[in-house]
Amino acid sequence: MSNETYMVIAPNGMKIPFDKNTNLSVSELDHGVGTKSIKEHSQMLLDSRQILNSSPYKDYKPSYFNPNPNEYGQTEYLSFEPWYKLSFKPNSKEISPWTKKEKAYYESLKDKRDRYIYLVKRSNLKCSMLEIPDDAIARVDEKGRLTKPEYKDIYDTVERNVDTLKSRLFSGEWRVCAGILGDKRAFASATVLNNSGFKSRARQSVFLAAQLGEVDALKVLARYFSTSAYMSGSNKNLSRSLEFQALYKNPPLDEYGMIPYLDEIVGSDFIMDFNRGGVAFDPEGTTHQFLKDEIEEGKLLDPRDVDANEKTREEFVKYLDNELPHFTNRFDKKGFPKEMTDKDISLYIDSTLLESKIMSLTPPEGYPNAPYYNTPEELKRMYESGKLDKRLNPLTPAMYKPSFPKDLKDKIEEYAKEHNIKD
Repeated sequence: MSNETYMVIAPNGMKIPFDKNTNLSVSELDHGVGTKSIKEHSQMLLDSRQILNSSPYKDYKPSYFNPNPNEYGQTEYLSFEPWYKLSFKPNSKEISPWTKKEKAYYESLKDKRDRYIYLVKRSNLKCSMLEIPDDAIARVDEKGRLTKPEYKDIYDTVERNVDTLKSRLFSGEWRVCAGILGDKRAFASATVLNNSGFKSRARQSVFLAAQLGEVDALKVLARYFSTSAYMSGSNKNLSRSLEFQALYKNPPLDEYGMIPYLDEIVGSDFIMDFNRGGVAFDPEGTTHQFLKDEIEEGKLLDPRDVDANEKTREEFVKYLDNELPHFTNRFDKKGFPKEMTDKDISLYIDSTLLESKIMSLTPPEGYPNAPYYNTPEELKRMYESGKLDKRLNPLTPAMYKPSFPKDLKDKIEEYAKEHNIKD
């Protein structure tokens, strides 16, 4: 009689069978030359699932468009249509806009640190490496000094690890944490995350750096649309690059040395990111390298390109459908290859757990200034099949997004009511 099993969903969405008695993976697949560290591999999957299940967004409930006519013969197409039309554009100033209420509250903040805190929380970027309480945000001044001794342990831990050589992913994540503590330059240098598959997170980090007044971040954003643009999740767009270069040469800094409304000046760009919906499908970003090669060789055309049409976009999607499964990690192997060293296995496990943590902290709708990209045809198919979540609409104002910080929204609404401000 065979042992009873249960399923564990791996970070990339694969269903892995586990033995109920031993809590070990019972996959029969190995790596062709033998397998080792089965217990460690199994524990990694269990730990990853626990991390993902503890996400602050675990109770998120989608609200799908209904494509079917109601009793009056009406559908929700008119509500869907603006999103559909937006998907033909590579970028827009209409993405996650500021409302009158939100702007009024933000402008009521007359302290630079308060504005820094607001923009950080609005971005929805959170430290994946350790817990940073709200009161610890921006406690590092412009000279790198900690202004509140209570957070010395947090500060020292981040300072000690921010230049880690463990991997680019670890380095990038420690820099996001440093940015939250108050080092705006660290948000810009978190561009090393572009070497992973978390393209939207990397983009939001650099965009936030520019909002906070790190002018060099505008130069980084300009590079994202150059010849190597694809590795950042962008599409090659030299006019877009020139737009950011012009801003870099003459940055429109406000009296606090910031550019909070950068999205109203240049808009936000749709980012191609395959890690979304709580699933780390390609955390290493392998897909982007292959897509870059295909596009540079003229075999594919980026669907966001000015010359793209329905035919070229569908060819692109077909390529992804066929090839993307080959780029994801194979968690259905029962252990690690025998040729892997213990050090390699340790790094692989730590990286997988970090990738899970990143996904657990990623809002369902992504980040306000780095929205996920879908082709118009993909969106229409999702709408027509009743699988398009209206809560993920990039046109929704930031303060009405599902994951917008509740404490900020309450303060905005209270301020608006007190001052009779309406959107």
